Amino acid sequence: MRSIATSSYTDGVSVIVPVRNGAPWLARVIEALLAEDPGGRYEIIAIDDGSTDGSAAILSGFKRDSRVRVIDGPGRGATAALNLGVALTQYSRVAQVDQDVIVERGWLATLGDALQDPRVAAAQGYYVTDRSAPLSARVMGLDLEQRYARLADGRTDHVCTGNTLYRTEALASIGGFDESFGYGYDNDVSYRLREAGYELRLCRDAKSQHHWREGFWPYLMQQYGFGYGRIDLVWRHRGRMMGDAVSPAPMMLHPILLACGLAAASVALAAGRGRVGLAVLGLTLAILAIERAIAGVRASRRYGDRAALAFPAFHLARDFAWVAAMMSWVVRRLFRLPPQPRDSMRPRPAASN
Repeated sequence: MRSIATSSYTDGVSVIVPVRNGAPWLARVIEALLAEDPGGRYEIIAIDDGSTDGSAAILSGFKRDSRVRVIDGPGRGATAALNLGVALTQYSRVAQVDQDVIVERGWLATLGDALQDPRVAAAQGYYVTDRSAPLSARVMGLDLEQRYARLADGRTDHVCTGNTLYRTEALASIGGFDESFGYGYDNDVSYRLREAGYELRLCRDAKSQHHWREGFWPYLMQQYGFGYGRIDLVWRHRGRMMGDAVSPAPMMLHPILLACGLAAASVALAAGRGRVGLAVLGLTLAILAIERAIAGVRASRRYGDRAALAFPAFHLARDFAWVAAMMSWVVRRLFRLPPQPRDSMRPRPAASN
Protein backbone atom coordinates (compact mmCIF):
# COMPACT_ATOMS: atom_id res chain seq x y z
CA MET A 1 0.00 0.00 0.00
CA ARG A 2 1.13 3.52 -0.72
CA SER A 3 1.91 5.51 2.41
CA ILE A 4 -0.47 8.43 2.94
CA ALA A 5 0.56 11.26 5.20
CA THR A 6 -1.49 11.74 8.36
CA SER A 7 -0.92 15.49 8.68
CA SER A 8 -3.89 17.84 9.03
CA TYR A 9 -5.97 18.53 5.94
CA THR A 10 -7.52 21.76 4.68
CA ASP A 11 -11.30 21.93 4.46
CA GLY A 12 -12.27 21.12 0.88
CA VAL A 13 -13.04 18.30 -1.54
CA SER A 14 -10.96 16.46 -4.14
CA VAL A 15 -12.72 14.14 -6.59
CA ILE A 16 -10.43 11.53 -8.12
CA VAL A 17 -11.35 10.03 -11.50
CA PRO A 18 -9.07 7.15 -12.57
CA VAL A 19 -9.21 6.93 -16.37
CA ARG A 20 -8.36 4.11 -18.76
CA ASN A 21 -10.25 4.17 -22.06
CA GLY A 22 -13.26 6.09 -20.79
CA ALA A 23 -13.86 8.28 -23.84
CA PRO A 24 -17.56 7.41 -24.39
CA TRP A 25 -18.60 8.99 -21.06
CA LEU A 26 -15.62 10.99 -19.82
CA ALA A 27 -16.73 14.47 -20.90
CA ARG A 28 -20.15 14.02 -19.27
CA VAL A 29 -18.54 12.61 -16.12
CA ILE A 30 -16.29 15.67 -15.69
CA GLU A 31 -19.04 18.15 -16.62
CA ALA A 32 -21.39 16.62 -14.03
CA LEU A 33 -18.68 16.85 -11.37
CA LEU A 34 -17.92 20.47 -12.22
CA ALA A 35 -21.60 21.24 -11.73
CA GLU A 36 -21.34 19.83 -8.20
CA ASP A 37 -18.90 22.57 -7.13
CA PRO A 38 -19.81 23.33 -3.49
CA GLY A 39 -17.83 26.58 -3.43
CA GLY A 40 -14.60 27.00 -1.52
CA ARG A 41 -11.79 24.58 -2.17
CA TYR A 42 -12.84 22.06 -4.79
CA GLU A 43 -10.87 20.15 -7.40
CA ILE A 44 -11.15 17.24 -9.78
CA ILE A 45 -8.04 15.10 -10.19
CA ALA A 46 -8.27 13.03 -13.39
CA ILE A 47 -5.55 10.39 -13.62
CA ASP A 48 -5.04 9.02 -17.13
CA ASP A 49 -3.50 5.60 -16.64
CA GLY A 50 -2.52 4.80 -20.23
CA SER A 51 -5.66 5.37 -22.31
CA THR A 52 -5.50 4.60 -26.02
CA ASP A 53 -8.96 5.81 -27.03
CA GLY A 54 -8.77 9.59 -27.02
CA SER A 55 -9.43 10.05 -23.31
CA ALA A 56 -6.25 12.12 -22.99
CA ALA A 57 -7.51 14.60 -25.60
CA ILE A 58 -10.86 14.90 -23.81
CA LEU A 59 -9.13 15.59 -20.50
CA SER A 60 -6.84 18.10 -22.14
CA GLY A 61 -9.89 20.14 -23.10
CA PHE A 62 -10.75 20.58 -19.43
CA LYS A 63 -7.32 21.85 -18.39
CA ARG A 64 -8.41 25.44 -18.95
CA ASP A 65 -10.66 25.06 -15.90
CA SER A 66 -8.58 25.73 -12.78
CA ARG A 67 -10.62 23.18 -10.85
CA VAL A 68 -9.38 20.29 -13.04
CA ARG A 69 -5.97 18.69 -12.66
CA VAL A 70 -4.88 16.06 -15.19
CA ILE A 71 -2.16 13.67 -14.03
CA ASP A 72 -0.38 10.81 -15.79
CA GLY A 73 -0.99 7.59 -13.90
CA PRO A 74 1.61 5.06 -12.75
CA GLY A 75 0.31 2.35 -15.11
CA ARG A 76 -0.29 -0.18 -12.34
CA GLY A 77 -4.08 -0.23 -12.35
CA ALA A 78 -6.99 1.68 -10.87
CA THR A 79 -5.99 1.24 -7.23
CA ALA A 80 -2.50 2.66 -7.72
CA ALA A 81 -3.99 5.56 -9.67
CA LEU A 82 -6.44 6.18 -6.85
CA ASN A 83 -3.68 6.15 -4.22
CA LEU A 84 -1.73 8.64 -6.30
CA GLY A 85 -4.71 10.97 -6.33
CA VAL A 86 -5.20 10.65 -2.57
CA ALA A 87 -1.51 11.41 -2.02
CA LEU A 88 -1.86 14.60 -4.09
CA THR A 89 -4.82 16.03 -2.21
CA GLN A 90 -4.55 18.43 0.72
CA TYR A 91 -8.27 18.46 1.40
CA SER A 92 -10.22 16.87 4.23
CA ARG A 93 -12.58 14.95 1.97
CA VAL A 94 -11.78 12.91 -1.10
CA ALA A 95 -14.14 11.16 -3.48
CA GLN A 96 -13.69 8.60 -6.21
CA VAL A 97 -15.95 8.62 -9.22
CA ASP A 98 -15.42 6.04 -11.96
CA GLN A 99 -14.91 7.14 -15.55
CA ASP A 100 -18.33 5.74 -16.49
CA VAL A 101 -20.37 7.12 -13.57
CA ILE A 102 -22.36 10.31 -14.15
CA VAL A 103 -23.55 11.91 -10.92
CA GLU A 104 -26.85 13.75 -10.62
CA ARG A 105 -27.26 17.22 -9.10
CA GLY A 106 -26.90 17.25 -5.34
CA TRP A 107 -24.76 14.11 -5.21
CA LEU A 108 -21.80 15.73 -3.45
CA ALA A 109 -23.87 17.81 -1.02
CA THR A 110 -25.83 14.76 0.12
CA LEU A 111 -22.70 12.70 0.73
CA GLY A 112 -21.09 15.65 2.49
CA ASP A 113 -24.03 15.82 4.90
CA ALA A 114 -23.46 12.16 5.83
CA LEU A 115 -19.83 12.92 6.71
CA GLN A 116 -20.91 15.60 9.19
CA ASP A 117 -21.11 12.71 11.64
CA PRO A 118 -17.48 12.21 12.76
CA ARG A 119 -18.07 8.49 13.14
CA VAL A 120 -18.74 8.12 9.40
CA ALA A 121 -15.62 7.59 7.30
CA ALA A 122 -17.29 7.14 3.92
CA ALA A 123 -20.64 7.63 2.22
CA GLN A 124 -21.68 6.11 -1.08
CA GLY A 125 -24.25 7.33 -3.55
CA TYR A 126 -27.03 5.27 -5.10
CA TYR A 127 -26.72 3.81 -8.59
CA VAL A 128 -29.93 4.33 -10.55
CA THR A 129 -30.49 1.89 -13.41
CA ASP A 130 -30.61 3.47 -16.86
CA ARG A 131 -33.84 2.12 -18.33
CA SER A 132 -32.59 2.84 -21.87
CA ALA A 133 -29.42 0.75 -21.44
CA PRO A 134 -28.94 -2.65 -23.13
CA LEU A 135 -30.24 -5.76 -21.35
CA SER A 136 -26.95 -6.81 -19.72
CA ALA A 137 -26.41 -3.37 -18.20
CA ARG A 138 -29.97 -3.21 -16.89
CA VAL A 139 -29.62 -6.65 -15.31
CA MET A 140 -26.47 -5.43 -13.54
CA GLY A 141 -28.18 -2.27 -12.35
CA LEU A 142 -31.43 -3.89 -11.20
CA ASP A 143 -29.59 -6.63 -9.33
CA LEU A 144 -27.57 -4.00 -7.47
CA GLU A 145 -30.63 -1.87 -6.72
CA GLN A 146 -32.36 -4.91 -5.27
CA ARG A 147 -29.39 -5.64 -3.02
CA TYR A 148 -29.27 -2.00 -1.91
CA ALA A 149 -32.95 -2.27 -0.93
CA ARG A 150 -31.84 -4.48 1.99
CA LEU A 151 -30.07 -1.48 3.55
CA ALA A 152 -33.20 0.14 4.90
CA ASP A 153 -31.43 2.56 7.25
CA GLY A 154 -28.48 3.30 4.96
CA ARG A 155 -25.98 1.55 7.22
CA THR A 156 -23.58 -0.75 5.44
CA ASP A 157 -20.23 -2.46 5.76
CA HIS A 158 -19.24 -1.96 2.11
CA VAL A 159 -19.13 1.17 -0.05
CA CYS A 160 -18.28 1.06 -3.74
CA THR A 161 -15.34 3.31 -4.59
CA GLY A 162 -16.83 4.30 -7.95
CA ASN A 163 -19.38 6.55 -6.29
CA THR A 164 -18.14 7.45 -2.79
CA LEU A 165 -16.93 10.34 -0.63
CA TYR A 166 -14.29 9.54 2.02
CA ARG A 167 -12.90 11.33 5.01
CA THR A 168 -9.24 11.71 3.97
CA GLU A 169 -7.93 11.34 7.50
CA ALA A 170 -9.76 8.02 7.87
CA LEU A 171 -8.12 6.69 4.70
CA ALA A 172 -4.75 7.86 6.00
CA SER A 173 -5.29 6.09 9.31
CA ILE A 174 -5.58 2.69 7.61
CA GLY A 175 -2.79 3.23 5.06
CA GLY A 176 -4.89 3.90 1.97
CA PHE A 177 -5.99 1.43 -0.69
CA ASP A 178 -4.26 -1.91 -1.14
CA GLU A 179 -2.65 -1.90 -4.58
CA SER A 180 -2.38 -5.70 -4.75
CA PHE A 181 -6.13 -5.89 -5.41
CA GLY A 182 -7.91 -5.58 -8.72
CA TYR A 183 -11.64 -5.96 -8.13
CA GLY A 184 -12.35 -6.14 -4.41
CA TYR A 185 -10.21 -3.22 -3.30
CA ASP A 186 -13.33 -1.27 -2.35
CA ASN A 187 -14.53 -4.13 -0.15
CA ASP A 188 -11.08 -4.38 1.41
CA VAL A 189 -10.86 -0.70 2.32
CA SER A 190 -14.45 -0.79 3.62
CA TYR A 191 -13.71 -3.74 5.89
CA ARG A 192 -10.55 -2.11 7.22
CA LEU A 193 -12.40 1.13 7.93
CA ARG A 194 -15.03 -0.81 9.85
CA GLU A 195 -12.33 -2.69 11.77
CA ALA A 196 -10.82 0.70 12.68
CA GLY A 197 -14.12 1.67 14.31
CA TYR A 198 -15.61 3.86 11.57
CA GLU A 199 -19.14 3.67 10.14
CA LEU A 200 -20.17 3.66 6.48
CA ARG A 201 -23.32 4.92 4.80
CA LEU A 202 -25.32 4.42 1.61
CA CYS A 203 -27.18 7.63 0.68
CA ARG A 204 -30.17 6.96 -1.56
CA ASP A 205 -30.63 10.64 -2.44
CA ALA A 206 -27.09 10.95 -3.85
CA LYS A 207 -27.91 9.47 -7.24
CA SER A 208 -25.79 8.58 -10.25
CA GLN A 209 -25.87 6.35 -13.32
CA HIS A 210 -23.23 3.71 -13.84
CA HIS A 211 -22.67 2.73 -17.47
CA TRP A 212 -22.01 -0.96 -17.04
CA ARG A 213 -20.28 -2.96 -19.74
CA GLU A 214 -22.66 -3.79 -22.55
CA GLY A 215 -23.17 -7.17 -24.16
CA PHE A 216 -23.28 -10.72 -22.80
CA TRP A 217 -19.60 -11.53 -23.34
CA PRO A 218 -18.30 -8.31 -21.71
CA TYR A 219 -20.72 -9.04 -18.86
CA LEU A 220 -19.24 -12.51 -18.40
CA MET A 221 -15.67 -11.23 -18.55
CA GLN A 222 -16.41 -8.62 -15.90
CA GLN A 223 -18.15 -11.21 -13.73
CA TYR A 224 -15.10 -13.45 -14.01
CA GLY A 225 -13.06 -10.53 -12.67
CA PHE A 226 -15.54 -9.92 -9.85
CA GLY A 227 -15.34 -13.60 -8.90
CA TYR A 228 -11.56 -13.69 -8.99
CA GLY A 229 -11.34 -10.50 -6.94
CA ARG A 230 -13.80 -11.91 -4.42
CA ILE A 231 -11.56 -14.93 -3.82
CA ASP A 232 -8.57 -12.64 -3.27
CA LEU A 233 -10.74 -10.70 -0.84
CA VAL A 234 -11.90 -13.74 1.14
CA TRP A 235 -8.32 -15.03 1.27
CA ARG A 236 -7.38 -11.76 2.98
CA HIS A 237 -10.55 -11.44 5.10
CA ARG A 238 -11.41 -15.01 6.08
CA GLY A 239 -14.47 -13.98 8.05
CA ARG A 240 -16.08 -12.56 4.91
CA MET A 241 -16.67 -15.83 3.09
CA MET A 242 -20.41 -15.27 3.30
CA GLY A 243 -20.15 -11.76 1.88
CA ASP A 244 -21.33 -8.46 3.33
CA ALA A 245 -24.37 -6.21 3.43
CA VAL A 246 -24.26 -5.53 -0.34
CA SER A 247 -23.20 -9.03 -1.44
CA PRO A 248 -25.14 -11.27 0.97
CA ALA A 249 -24.74 -14.97 1.73
CA PRO A 250 -27.17 -16.27 -0.97
CA MET A 251 -25.10 -14.54 -3.66
CA MET A 252 -21.88 -16.03 -2.24
CA LEU A 253 -23.43 -19.50 -2.01
CA HIS A 254 -24.49 -19.61 -5.66
CA PRO A 255 -21.06 -20.36 -7.21
CA ILE A 256 -20.15 -22.64 -4.29
CA LEU A 257 -23.28 -24.75 -4.86
CA LEU A 258 -22.64 -24.83 -8.59
CA ALA A 259 -19.05 -25.93 -8.02
CA CYS A 260 -20.27 -28.70 -5.70
CA GLY A 261 -22.85 -29.79 -8.29
CA LEU A 262 -20.24 -29.89 -11.04
CA ALA A 263 -17.84 -31.84 -8.81
CA ALA A 264 -20.53 -34.38 -7.83
CA ALA A 265 -21.57 -34.81 -11.44
CA SER A 266 -17.96 -35.33 -12.52
CA VAL A 267 -17.43 -38.00 -9.86
CA ALA A 268 -20.61 -39.79 -10.90
CA LEU A 269 -19.65 -39.69 -14.57
CA ALA A 270 -16.16 -41.03 -13.78
CA ALA A 271 -17.80 -43.91 -11.89
CA GLY A 272 -19.89 -44.78 -14.93
CA ARG A 273 -23.09 -43.37 -13.45
CA GLY A 274 -23.75 -40.73 -16.06
CA ARG A 275 -27.48 -40.44 -15.42
CA VAL A 276 -26.92 -39.83 -11.73
CA GLY A 277 -24.31 -37.18 -12.52
CA LEU A 278 -26.58 -35.37 -14.95
CA ALA A 279 -29.47 -35.57 -12.47
CA VAL A 280 -27.35 -34.02 -9.71
CA LEU A 281 -26.17 -31.22 -11.99
CA GLY A 282 -29.68 -30.65 -13.32
CA LEU A 283 -31.12 -30.43 -9.82
CA THR A 284 -28.41 -27.97 -8.76
CA LEU A 285 -29.07 -25.74 -11.76
CA ALA A 286 -32.82 -25.92 -11.20
CA ILE A 287 -32.51 -24.82 -7.56
CA LEU A 288 -30.24 -21.91 -8.48
CA ALA A 289 -32.46 -20.88 -11.39
CA ILE A 290 -35.65 -20.95 -9.29
CA GLU A 291 -34.07 -18.78 -6.60
CA ARG A 292 -32.99 -16.26 -9.24
CA ALA A 293 -36.36 -16.38 -10.97
CA ILE A 294 -38.09 -15.45 -7.71
CA ALA A 295 -35.61 -12.59 -7.21
CA GLY A 296 -36.17 -11.47 -10.80
CA VAL A 297 -39.95 -11.35 -10.46
CA ARG A 298 -39.62 -9.32 -7.26
CA ALA A 299 -37.19 -6.88 -8.87
CA SER A 300 -39.39 -6.54 -11.97
CA ARG A 301 -42.38 -5.64 -9.82
CA ARG A 302 -40.40 -3.30 -7.56
CA TYR A 303 -38.69 -1.35 -10.34
CA GLY A 304 -41.11 -1.81 -13.22
CA ASP A 305 -38.48 -3.23 -15.58
CA ARG A 306 -38.90 -6.63 -17.22
CA ALA A 307 -35.15 -6.89 -17.73
CA ALA A 308 -35.06 -8.35 -14.20
CA LEU A 309 -36.84 -11.44 -15.54
CA ALA A 310 -33.54 -12.31 -17.23
CA PHE A 311 -31.89 -12.81 -13.82
CA PRO A 312 -31.88 -16.64 -14.08
CA ALA A 313 -30.01 -16.71 -17.40
CA PHE A 314 -27.53 -13.97 -16.55
CA HIS A 315 -26.91 -15.03 -12.99
CA LEU A 316 -26.41 -18.71 -13.83
CA ALA A 317 -23.86 -17.52 -16.38
CA ARG A 318 -22.36 -15.38 -13.59
CA ASP A 319 -22.09 -18.48 -11.41
CA PHE A 320 -20.19 -20.35 -14.13
CA ALA A 321 -17.87 -17.34 -14.57
CA TRP A 322 -17.19 -17.30 -10.82
CA VAL A 323 -16.48 -21.05 -10.80
CA ALA A 324 -14.01 -20.54 -13.66
CA ALA A 325 -12.40 -17.75 -11.63
CA MET A 326 -12.15 -20.05 -8.60
CA MET A 327 -10.38 -22.69 -10.69
CA SER A 328 -8.02 -20.14 -12.21
CA TRP A 329 -7.20 -18.70 -8.79
CA VAL A 330 -6.35 -22.16 -7.41
CA VAL A 331 -4.11 -22.95 -10.39
CA ARG A 332 -2.24 -19.68 -10.00
CA ARG A 333 -1.73 -20.39 -6.32
CA LEU A 334 -0.50 -23.92 -7.00
CA PHE A 335 2.07 -22.58 -9.45
CA ARG A 336 2.92 -19.76 -7.00
CA LEU A 337 2.30 -17.06 -9.57
CA PRO A 338 2.51 -13.62 -7.94
CA PRO A 339 -0.92 -11.97 -7.66
CA GLN A 340 -1.47 -8.95 -9.89
CA PRO A 341 -4.40 -6.50 -10.04
CA ARG A 342 -4.85 -7.37 -13.72
CA ASP A 343 -5.69 -10.97 -12.75
CA SER A 344 -9.19 -9.73 -11.99
CA MET A 345 -9.49 -6.17 -13.29
CA ARG A 346 -8.88 -5.71 -16.99
CA PRO A 347 -9.39 -2.23 -18.47
CA ARG A 348 -12.06 -1.62 -21.05
CA PRO A 349 -10.77 -1.98 -24.59
CA ALA A 350 -10.64 1.18 -26.64
CA ALA A 351 -13.98 1.69 -28.38
CA SER A 352 -13.86 0.98 -32.10
CA ASN A 353 -14.67 3.81 -34.45
